Amino acid sequence: MRKALLAAVGAMAAMSGAAQAQDWSGLYMGASAGTANRESEWTDVDGDWGPDGEIITSDDVDAAALGAHVGYNWQFGNWVVGAQGGVTVADLSESQVIFGDVVVDNSLSFIADARVNAGYSFGSVLPYVTLGAAYSDLEHSWAEGNDTNDSWPDFGNETAIVYGAGVEYAFSSKWSAGVEYLVYDFGSESSTNPNDFRMDVETQTNVLQLTLNYHLN
Repeated sequence: MRKALLAAVGAMAAMSGAAQAQDWSGLYMGASAGTANRESEWTDVDGDWGPDGEIITSDDVDAAALGAHVGYNWQFGNWVVGAQGGVTVADLSESQVIFGDVVVDNSLSFIADARVNAGYSFGSVLPYVTLGAAYSDLEHSWAEGNDTNDSWPDFGNETAIVYGAGVEYAFSSKWSAGVEYLVYDFGSESSTNPNDFRMDVETQTNVLQLTLNYHLN
């Protein structure tokens, strides 16, 4: 899937030489499909399960991603700026058993974001960068079967900074297709259990996707 998406970038870049004038301004809506990855790292801050500051466990999960979005562009000469909001769904949840009886869960099923895009039009080809904020259902838990006081129940940093880049190709006055890479940085979230030991969990999610947009201009 990743190879196909990267090939699409090259194909659209090649089209730029024959690009015709394109008006990118106005309202648009669209859908996306691609692949998503989530990585989470658990750090034992106080040395409850290992040396202070050691990464105790981590996971790396890939899944298919589907999304929908709506946005609005303003064009000033060749420069194009816009605002966009969307939702992406992907099953990025995983459960691990470590140390015999400890169940570690990291779950994420959707991300909603609001972003500002800025790009430079080469006729029908529009490369751009994007930056914004996101909200999700990200959640973590650490459950020790024999000692509930030495567990960290449901917690998570549900907000993230999102940034990335993409390129879009207008194949008619109403339709465009593109490829986009996004990074959702959730930072680090802390939780302290009843025994006063702290765990930090750092999470990042990456999305590589194809987009299809319908322009109402």
